[in-house]
Parts: sequence; C-alpha cells; structure tokens
Amino acid sequence: MKKTLLFGVSTLSILLSACNGELALPTSQTAMAQVESQVEQGQQYTCPMHPHYISTDPDGTCPICGMDLVPVTGDSAQSGDGSVVVAPEMIQTMGIRVAVAELASFGQTVRAFGTVESNERLEAVSASRLEGWIENLTVRAEGDTVRPGALLYRVYSPELIAAQKDYIASLSIGNENRISAVRQRLRSIGMQNAAINRLTETRQVLERVPVYAEAGGTVDKLQVREGDYVKPGTPILQLQSYADVWVIASIPEQDLPFMDTGMSVSLSFPSAPNAPATGRVDYIYPTINSQTRTGDVRIEIDNSQGYLRPGAYADIRFDLGGETRLSVPTEAILRDSRGAHVIMALGDGRFAGRAVRTGVSANGRTEILSGLVPGEQVVASGQFMLDSEVNLREGFSKLQAPPAFAAGPDTPLSQLPVDATTLAEIDHFTDMALYFHEALTDKYKIDPYFLDPALGLGENLRTRFADTKLVSVLEPAEAALRQAKVAREGEALASNLSDLMIALEPWLLEGAPVHYETAGIVLYRETETGRLWVQEGSPARNPYGDGAAETVEWPDPMAGIESGDAERGPIDPHAGHR
Repeated sequence: MKKTLLFGVSTLSILLSACNGELALPTSQTAMAQVESQVEQGQQYTCPMHPHYISTDPDGTCPICGMDLVPVTGDSAQSGDGSVVVAPEMIQTMGIRVAVAELASFGQTVRAFGTVESNERLEAVSASRLEGWIENLTVRAEGDTVRPGALLYRVYSPELIAAQKDYIASLSIGNENRISAVRQRLRSIGMQNAAINRLTETRQVLERVPVYAEAGGTVDKLQVREGDYVKPGTPILQLQSYADVWVIASIPEQDLPFMDTGMSVSLSFPSAPNAPATGRVDYIYPTINSQTRTGDVRIEIDNSQGYLRPGAYADIRFDLGGETRLSVPTEAILRDSRGAHVIMALGDGRFAGRAVRTGVSANGRTEILSGLVPGEQVVASGQFMLDSEVNLREGFSKLQAPPAFAAGPDTPLSQLPVDATTLAEIDHFTDMALYFHEALTDKYKIDPYFLDPALGLGENLRTRFADTKLVSVLEPAEAALRQAKVAREGEALASNLSDLMIALEPWLLEGAPVHYETAGIVLYRETETGRLWVQEGSPARNPYGDGAAETVEWPDPMAGIESGDAERGPIDPHAGHR
C-alpha cells in the first residue's frame, strides 16, 4: 500500500495514534521545535481580518483569507493553549502534586447485596401413584430428614392387590412375555421396583404396599397425614436439600455487562461468619427491574456444612478483570458541565486543561479512553485551586477551545473561532477524502483503523462547536466514515467518498479555502454526475470511473472588499472583524 501524504500526516502515523488509544495529530520535528520556541517566547500571531484565528508561527498566513499574520498585543495575548503560569513558591503553597498517566493493571470492584435462597435443582416432590389409604407414615413433620431409599409410608390399595395376584400367577406359569407385561402393569399403577422385587422373591401379596423415598433431603412441605385417602397425583411431601444454596444478587444495570457465568464471587454473611466466603455465578437473569434498575444474578454456594439458611442476607463483591489500562489517579479527574477534564502539568510552572473521556474506575484509579497518552503528567492534588484560577482568567474555561468568540447558527463558517490546532483537527476529514481517493484509484482496501482518529476528533469538535454550521458538516462526514469502515473498497467506498465530499464541500469552499489551495489540494467535479473529490495536484484521476472531470476553482475570500478597504484606509489588526 502506498504512503499517502495527508497534510503531512502519514497513514502510518495515524495508525500508530489510533493504536495508542489517542487522537493526536502527528507533527514534524521541525514544526514541534518551532512551536516550542514560540511558546517559550510567549508571542502569538493573528489575522487582521479574522482575529479569532491564533497561531504561534510568525511567518504564517491566515488559512481563510491568506493574509499575513500580525503579532497579538495587549489584552489579547492570552496563552494559545489556555495555560497559566504559577510561581514555584505558590506551587508548594497550593499543595500541587502531579501524577503520570500510565498503563496500569487494575480491576473494577462491584458491590451488591443479595439473599440466600434454596437451590431448586435439589428440590424433589413426592406424589402418590396409587389409589388407597396411607398407613405407617414415617414422616411426621416438616424438617424431618429423609434418606434416599428410606420407607416413607405404606398404602392399602385393593386394585394393587389384584394386580399382585396376577403377577404371582404369571411367575408360576413361567411365561416370560406375560411376566414382563404384568410387571409393567404394576409399575404403571404406581408400584416401585423395590416393592416388585420383594414380591418376586416372596411371592406373597403385599396388602400394604411400601413407598420408598427416591431422593433424600429435608422435608420442606408435608401435605398428608396418617390415614389420608390419596389418588394418583396427590402431593405427599416436598423434599429440599440444602447441600448447595443460591444467593440472588441485585446488580446495577450499568454493571451487568461485566458479569459472566462461572465468575468467582466474594461473599460475606453477617448471620453466618463461618459460611463459605466464595461462590460462583451460575446464571444471569435476562430482565431488568424497571423500578430499581437492577438485574438479578444467581450465585451458587457450597453449603454442605449447613451454615446458610434461606432468607439470610449476603454482602457480595465482584472483582472484575485486571487488564492493563491507561489510567490516572481518580482524584485527578474534574467533572462539571463541560464533562470530564484534567489539569495538565506542562513543566516550568505551566498548567493547562484538557478534556478526557473516562472508563472504569477502581482501586483509586480511573481509565482514560482518550485525551491522554502514557507519560503525560496531570495534577492529582491542588487542581481545584488551579481550575478556579484559570477560570477567573478565562484560561481554560473552554478547555483548549479557541479564544472567546460569539458563534451561533448564523455564523459563517469562515468566522468560526478556529485556531491552528482546531484547523488541523478538521483537516483529518479532508485527509480521509484524500485517502479514499488514493485507495480507489490505486485499487486497494482501506484500513478501517485509519478512520478512528477522525471519528474521535469529530465527537470532540461537535461538542465544542455545538449550534454552529460546522456541526452540519461534521455529522454527515462522520456517517460516511462509519459506512466506509464496512465498505472498504469498490463501488461502496466510492459512494462513501461522494457522501463525504458532499458533507465537506461547504467547509472547503467557505471555511478555509486558502488553506487547502496553499497545501496544493485540487478540488474536482465529475462532469456528468457532479460528484466531487480532492487530490494532490493534477492531472485529474477520477475515483468514480472514466468520466470527464473539471476543476472547481477555490474562491477568493478577499474578493469584493479590496476597494472598500482602500476607501477605509489601513486595517487596524486589533479592531476585530469588519
């Protein structure tokens, strides 16, 4: 696969950024050195016609109109990265402590409560198979213990007496077929094999037919008494074994996806301190309680010692996986109406805010899904005072957003508060259009992981530019990228490229046309269908087929205002947009 030049961002560097779990725009060493030099000097530059555009490049030009940048002076010389500088003695006084974002292995702990219940698998019900009167009932009350094979009661049944005589007669004749048939009849009317075997040996009619326990356990329900008349199907008693019991735990809805059958569970029983301290998840119920927003999880526990009784309270702890995650101390995370963010320690007493996306929290650490890379330092103590300080100075009230500028649904794309960093983030979507063009013309599949940085940046940009025209550009562009992750090649990818270009066209032609023209990007339109694409330089290479194409000229943002400027005289770079 070819190396694709995407505004200086190679496909390899995009892939590396995605694999590292960050959405960072790679920059060259020269550019990084230049930015660091400008930051040290503290000088920033802006466009006289578009004062919301801020850059640290003294030789740069405005990406919107192409004018040379001029130094920012006076009150407008705020730190472009939203950072503040704190004296060393104040750092100590404020108790500021930093921590490193690092890959750490920690698990999430979920606490829950539950109650002990009997194991339904160990429940046995004895029902009458005979019609007659119960005699010699050996089980007298609930709670009696019954062993497998023990005598439960005897039944006097005239019907069974006749069947026994027929069986004894068949034994005397010795006809195996008849013996088998009569034996089957005895079983069908409820005589157990143990009683039939005894009848075979003694060849004496059992006037009171014995009934033996087929399973053991404790009598949970006794539904007959001595002398009762029963029919086939009449419940006699219910046996329950408590060798194993269940604990039914109520788990918050958001934690249910982390549960799995077979998972080991830690338990504590206030009423039975000597009970087993571990159990195993046996079943996860498929429904959610609409009132408590919890789901039930069934835990199986060995109770061979008999410490646990149904109805007892259980305190439960689930220790979820200890996989390695990028994380910071939980106390470093600040949350407010803007979402989760951290205070970055930039060195030399400089601090700045950064938005982050968080994951699971456990053992004093919180997972960072995006916004940080391993090795970066965040403030773990004293960050509240820093946050208050920078908010008073409007340092990061927008968390690395561009300088304050009134923008709304009617603000033109060219007047949105876009600085150099934000422009580079938006460029990721144009990068993807260039990438799709190359994949289609060179006939190779795109790598879906290459699209993740742009999709991640799109979510952040939509939050920062909510209720502006940029959202109507980003949303369909993101939709086209998601579809392209599935399509990957051929006609489907060509359709995704067309949708992506429809979304980007307003930004390319109205937002920052000079920026793309200066970068050597050419905008083409297929003559017959009107579908657009961008590529580096010429001649045109149509990604949609062999159709003819025409160049779409980049508009001149300065057209129509030169004469007016001549009448008004020189432009005051600090007077704001005219």
